[in-house]
Order: sequence, then C-alpha cells, then structure tokens
Amino acid sequence: MRSLGKRRLLISFLISCSIYSLALQHQACAKAPPTLGPQGVIAFQNIQIQKPLDLARDIAIEANATTPPLVREDVTRKIVLWHKSALTVLHTRNGDWKVTLASSMDEVLKNLNPQESSVLKPYFDLVKAILASLS
Repeated sequence: MRSLGKRRLLISFLISCSIYSLALQHQACAKAPPTLGPQGVIAFQNIQIQKPLDLARDIAIEANATTPPLVREDVTRKIVLWHKSALTVLHTRNGDWKVTLASSMDEVLKNLNPQESSVLKPYFDLVKAILASLS
C-alpha cells in the first residue's frame, strides 16, 4: 500500500511539472513570430492549443493504466473520442470555434468524478487560457 501512495505522488508531480512546463512555453512564445503570414499565424496558434489537448488525452490514457486506475476506462474512451472531435474543430475553425471548443471541454468535465477532474482539469484550463489570449 505504501508504494501506491508513492506512485500517486509521482504521478501528481509529473502532471504538475508538465503543466508548469507548458505554461512557461506558452508564456515564452504566446505571440506568433511577426514574419508569419495569416496562415502561418493560424498554424502557430493551432500548435499552441493542440499541445495541451494532446496532453489531456495522453494523461487520461496513462491515468487509466495505473493500478488502481485514476481515470475510468469508459471516461478515457470518451476523452479519446472528444480529443479527435476537438482537433477537427480546431483545424477547421468554422464559426464560433473557440466557444465550441471551450464548451466541449466543459461537457467533458461534467462527467468526471472529483479525482478524474483533478487529473484532467488543469490541461483544459490551459487550453481555455490560450483561447482567451487569442484575438
């Protein structure tokens, strides 16, 4: 049982490190380089948003693989499917794509228990912060 506590502590530490790393990266390059054209700016922004989306999916998969699982298998499957649709919304950028992406994250969070939410919410919050910073 003692190793289980250490494992959870390690997972929490790794999650925190990756969140802080992403936040620092985002601060360092929040604005697209001025030499990019309009399509380049969109591609740059897409990458900034996609990184934490990918991390949320990857963390859900890894958290499901722990013993005991930190994220339920059915939730992990839903997050993987949500991730695929979120990328479609991101790359098509039709209409109110930012609102659609943000509200889809809210819907995902509604179906999580407190433990699952504590694992995944920081990544969704990072995406929302990036979306809010876009003009």
